Amino acid sequence: MHAVACYPQVHYLPPVKFKPVERVLWAKWSTEAPPFIRKQERRTGRRALGVAYERKVQGYLQELYGNEYIASPWLHFQEPGGPLRWCQPDGILIRADEGIITCIEVKYQHTVDAWWQLWRLYVPVLLALFPPSLWSMHVCEVVKWFDPSTAFPQRPRMTPQLLDTRVGAFNVHIWHP
Repeated sequence: MHAVACYPQVHYLPPVKFKPVERVLWAKWSTEAPPFIRKQERRTGRRALGVAYERKVQGYLQELYGNEYIASPWLHFQEPGGPLRWCQPDGILIRADEGIITCIEVKYQHTVDAWWQLWRLYVPVLLALFPPSLWSMHVCEVVKWFDPSTAFPQRPRMTPQLLDTRVGAFNVHIWHP
């Protein structure tokens, strides 16, 4: 039996317009984007840097882990009494031989938004797909820049390798292309 990802208690407010997930009734993979997604306009400034960095990270992880890595999968799910919702983690590393799922969020710069996305959205949805009795759930923020003075709900754990993540920890991996 594997350890279940713990949900750290937090006294920080979520980002504006972020809707955390309390409980997931069911979740499914989708091969298509949700119907409300529009084609992205050209990004400029810091947002363009973030998009370019994520593209490089995605290529690197795909090359490094091959079929074990799923880049930007669309997931749809439902909460009790709620509408159908969608989410898209930046990546999922499935290490079947070890029974470990690592949910990855890519950010150009370390940010509290990654904590909310990983712990309060993606992990609850992924736990509906990967039962905790069979899988150990890990999270990792991949960043280009890490500022240790960033206010954060949980002490980040720096990891030199994505395969060195720990369950329950907010793992951070710094990667420079």
